[in-house]
Amino acid sequence: MSHQILDMHCDTAYEMAEQHQKLRKNTLQLDLDRMMEFDTYIQVFAAFVDQKSIRLSPMKHCVSLLENMRHEIKKNRDLVTLIQTKQDLFNVQCNGKVGAILSIEGGEALEGNLDALSMYYQLGVRLITLTWNWSNEIADGIMEPRGGGLTDFGKQTVSAMEKMGILIDVSHLSERGFWDVESCTQKPFVASHSCVKKLCSHPRNLSDEQIECLIQRRGGMGINFYPDFLSMNGYCDAEMIVQHMEYVLRLGGDDILGLGSDFDGVSALPEDIHGVEDLSCLIYKMKEHGFLPNMIDKILFHNFYRIWNETLL
Repeated sequence: MSHQILDMHCDTAYEMAEQHQKLRKNTLQLDLDRMMEFDTYIQVFAAFVDQKSIRLSPMKHCVSLLENMRHEIKKNRDLVTLIQTKQDLFNVQCNGKVGAILSIEGGEALEGNLDALSMYYQLGVRLITLTWNWSNEIADGIMEPRGGGLTDFGKQTVSAMEKMGILIDVSHLSERGFWDVESCTQKPFVASHSCVKKLCSHPRNLSDEQIECLIQRRGGMGINFYPDFLSMNGYCDAEMIVQHMEYVLRLGGDDILGLGSDFDGVSALPEDIHGVEDLSCLIYKMKEHGFLPNMIDKILFHNFYRIWNETLL
């Protein structure tokens, strides 16, 4: 398919480990074989840490997921490149391979230890979603009733992440935490997989004020494909994804908008999207709504490519 794709979030690394599946070809929502159908495909793979369900400590669980992904990437190096530097990012556009960026979803993986950032950096982690839904040593997640912002450790963490070249992700973060990140950072940060609250009033979605903040900070917003974040009426197809995109564009978000599919991290997808192979359906809907080729390219790839180019060392 003649498009470049950069998707900011999937939970395939977690599901691969849980279901004993492989990266090259599997029965999940994405694999290398299907991603190779596109001109360029860069995927952010999250090591998902839910402290309430894991069997190991958060750090051991996270390291296990990351090492498994590194093993799969090495085993399939004919098809995929691990992106760790700005040069790696550039090379992916030239070598015809899939680009993989490793991330952590849930800052409890640090276990309150700032030195753990260096370990994760060495393992290839270049983005951390500060919280999942609950509280951790960094901040409260969006489903934590207290709604607390960044702790002192959280402020130290985001400061260190900026210096190291690890992208800060505020998806799942409490609203107070979002504004704390805004006030104590200088570089762009992202909501890797979040939708528009005005269109669907789920707590995980972003207010107009938060979206406008991302616009002002030249950050990024990846639209999530989960129906519960897209629609309030019980039915969802790719049309709803495009409606959320159009809303962000009306706010002036031409340079922040992108994809945050949440493939393999959601219990359902839109009716006409079953996996990465159906992104062509979304692209068709974008064209049907009058999106110009340049805007489609920015949303599918170039907006987040710019952020990664500014973040990676």
